[in-house]
Amino acid sequence: MPLLSICIPAYNRPEWLKRAILSILTTPIEQQHQVELIVSDDSTIPACKQIVDELIVNWHGKHHYCQNTPSLGMAGNWNHCIQIASGEYVLILHDDDYLEAEAPGKILETLQQHPNESALLFGVNVVTSKQHIQKQQVVSELEQLNPEKALQHLLTDSSFIRFPGMVVRRNVFQEIGYFDKAIGGIADIQLWLRICQACGLLRVPITTANYTVHDGALTMNMFNPDVVKGLDQIFEDVQSQQWLSSEVLEKCKANYFHQFILAGTVRYIRAWNLNKAIEVFNLLDQIKLQSNQLKFKWKLVKSVLAIFLSLFNDSG
Repeated sequence: MPLLSICIPAYNRPEWLKRAILSILTTPIEQQHQVELIVSDDSTIPACKQIVDELIVNWHGKHHYCQNTPSLGMAGNWNHCIQIASGEYVLILHDDDYLEAEAPGKILETLQQHPNESALLFGVNVVTSKQHIQKQQVVSELEQLNPEKALQHLLTDSSFIRFPGMVVRRNVFQEIGYFDKAIGGIADIQLWLRICQACGLLRVPITTANYTVHDGALTMNMFNPDVVKGLDQIFEDVQSQQWLSSEVLEKCKANYFHQFILAGTVRYIRAWNLNKAIEVFNLLDQIKLQSNQLKFKWKLVKSVLAIFLSLFNDSG
């Protein structure tokens, strides 16, 4: 049994899929038997399979390619990756993300050093489509978070967990369930929540992956009333389960939603879609938040954006 399954849910992005697979091929040959490479392909074009066929000849470990007909959908494809994996641990690498050079070897070494951990969060670079680093998201030292602390981090920072940084023991999914296909784009957040509550989290001071932000990313469609309503329901569920105190949860909620919505506003400003930026910014009015719990930086960003967008409205 491989120690690690690296799973790529692919969909109609052959050039980026090629980059993702090539990053896995940096695994030293002597370690490739410990890594399983999986591509679960939802594509409607043949180019992705052609890329896999071209590159897999250079891989000496276990591998599996699956063409999904009909397509399984986003969360369904994530689940399929996990369900066909045979490794002890699973890493889901989206086809528009990629690993750092020699990252698989560093991940394997970390897993061997911490055999009792069920969920590990490695560092990631947030990069543009041209691979320019926008942000480095990594801790300076090893940090063990118990379930309560892990939940507080997750529910305060809307970008706390990024997919390619997360490595989870496969049997955790069998015990607590998979991504919920019924809730759409927030299925990842809801699953991270369950994992943090069940296992806590080990934060590892090693950057292993690059998370790509671009106009075609699925996350660009996240900033809408339905998603905000779904996220609000997640906070209500946490409250009903009494996983965190009401005071702590209200503070988390105020900062989470401001970070999430203000980040979406900035994304659309950068794309120079100012009408959409205003629409996203106004999502803050959709939910009840305690402003006295808000960090100063979000108060400042909110004020600056409000002024900027009002100037645009006035000029229009």
